Amino acid sequence: MERFWINGVPGRLIDITDRGLAYGDGLFETIAIRHSAPRFLDLHLDRLHAGAVRLGLPAPERGWLHAQLAAAAAGIDEGILKLTLTRGSGPRGYAPPAHPSPTVAWSTEPRKMQRWTQIRVRWCETIAGRNPATAGLKTLCRLEQVLARAEWQDESIAEGLMCDEQGLLTGGTASNVFVVVGNCLQTPEVTRSGISGIMRRVVMEQARECGIEVSEVPMTRLQLLEAREVFVSNALTGIRPVCQLGERDWSPGPVTRSLAMRLAKLGVDECAGNC
Repeated sequence: MERFWINGVPGRLIDITDRGLAYGDGLFETIAIRHSAPRFLDLHLDRLHAGAVRLGLPAPERGWLHAQLAAAAAGIDEGILKLTLTRGSGPRGYAPPAHPSPTVAWSTEPRKMQRWTQIRVRWCETIAGRNPATAGLKTLCRLEQVLARAEWQDESIAEGLMCDEQGLLTGGTASNVFVVVGNCLQTPEVTRSGISGIMRRVVMEQARECGIEVSEVPMTRLQLLEAREVFVSNALTGIRPVCQLGERDWSPGPVTRSLAMRLAKLGVDECAGNC
């Protein structure tokens, strides 16, 4: 059963003048609940507060929010916690209010985790926009991803890969992308487009800890197709190896499996079945 809170009070109704609804003026986090706790909660709050600074959003007091979210996850073995922060209600027009009163809302939903599996992906026709002002942030403006995800109904396709107007890969509709080239792990840079994912951060940290060179690069379609291994990452699914993209096939390689095993030891239970 889903449960909802707005500014710490049970409820699900948002003021129609809220700028998050009117303009997408806000941020959100999608957090896995495992064993009655929000996984990597501190990392999610790090990103939320860093994003709030970049957007000039007043952020809720961290200790209070941490306690509220931990309490909301209690009693849920497997589920999802969705956290949203907006600039709050304001007068009509794009100009931010001088003294904003932010809205912070969250919800929980029990949901079984997606176990380790190889996935098929496709290229999306929808272009991902480039904007350094919001690049890397998980803003409420997700219309590009909505349009990209609407491009296919084939249930055998798990994810779509998006590129910007220069043909550079930005990521999946709901994931970050990694490739293995030689002995190096590469992922698209997120300085002009894309999202700096929490699982992306964890994967990169774990790779460096075990001596794998990691680089953030401008990545073309050809570079991805020529890679030895390809996988995607997401806060709710850990990492999933890509087995097919069009006519190109892959098998889960040693780097992908090694990182999955390390993630499993960190509590990313979805990766536990990679052997």
